[in-house]
Amino acid sequence: MHTQLDDRGALFDADPPGLASRLVGLRPYQPGTTPYEHPEEPPFVVFAGDRGLGKTAVLLALREAYRGHTPTALLDGEERQFAAPPPGRPAASWSPVVQALTTAAEQLAEPVKGAGRIGFPRLSSGLLAVTAGGWSDRAAPRVRQEAERILLLGESESWLSGFAGRWVSKVGARLVAATGGTGPVVEPVIEAALESFAEGVSPAHRRLRRAAAWYRDYPNADGSPKLALILLSRHFLAGGDSRRHAERHLVRALLADLDDAYAGVVQRAHRRGRPVLLIDNVQEPAGLGLLEPVLRDRAEGIRDQAVFFAALRGRSHPALRNAGRLDLPETARATGWRPGPSPSSRALLVALPGEVGHTPA
Repeated sequence: MHTQLDDRGALFDADPPGLASRLVGLRPYQPGTTPYEHPEEPPFVVFAGDRGLGKTAVLLALREAYRGHTPTALLDGEERQFAAPPPGRPAASWSPVVQALTTAAEQLAEPVKGAGRIGFPRLSSGLLAVTAGGWSDRAAPRVRQEAERILLLGESESWLSGFAGRWVSKVGARLVAATGGTGPVVEPVIEAALESFAEGVSPAHRRLRRAAAWYRDYPNADGSPKLALILLSRHFLAGGDSRRHAERHLVRALLADLDDAYAGVVQRAHRRGRPVLLIDNVQEPAGLGLLEPVLRDRAEGIRDQAVFFAALRGRSHPALRNAGRLDLPETARATGWRPGPSPSSRALLVALPGEVGHTPA
């Protein structure tokens, strides 16, 4: 029987650099850097195959290889948290994609060597608008708890301790007060949040204002962040294609926040490599809800620098019909991958050989 160490050198090798090193820009398990194979746009790598080939073990090994060195998140589309809303959460304001984005941001926010916590102000602004669609004035304690959890996603490490916690609590209280009337609460909640963002002069307040302004280009918003967030919430609540449209903007917000964490001379000096998102069982709704928007945006020229490794149960999927295809050993030195015009061509399907004995140490 082959072992994972035997078969996975093409992925995990450090010298010469394997596929992971060349895409992430960092050697596994160590801080050494590696030149990018695809500096402009990395392929969305999908490990494909039937059960028993070790796809999950490979994702776990990738997490261990890069966690603590670069922002890293691991999601499993089959986890129970992506199957249904948590107790007390209205189904209309929840989806597997929203849960996946929240879970990914919480993991990606963790500090790494040489760099602090990443904030997700764009994502938190959008999640606040979407979540508010399920709130009512009869659930003030839950409203405050959910609002504070979402708002904390927007904070970086320098702002998170001490005053940040008190500020988030204050905003949460204001949002609860905004739900004190009757009728829909989305608009007053968004209004209260934007007013709170506008009050201060700290770097955190400026980040939140920029994050809200980022939504001005939302379709039919006419340059108004408030109207944009209201429309985002309405589209999400409408379900169907409208919800998928809103979710695509939330995925874009997560990636824009990640890119922002690497922008500027200071940030680049402290953050080496690229952030890593790992998605097991990508064929499930939580996985497809991340994969498809990323591929569509990249095909439309909306760039991001995140590295995605996913695991697909099976050897093909309609969302990946035009993906490049390689066996893992063929990726050892270079992939030769070149994207075409279709969204699915932005992906690279990689078949894993053999069965797995153990994970690399």
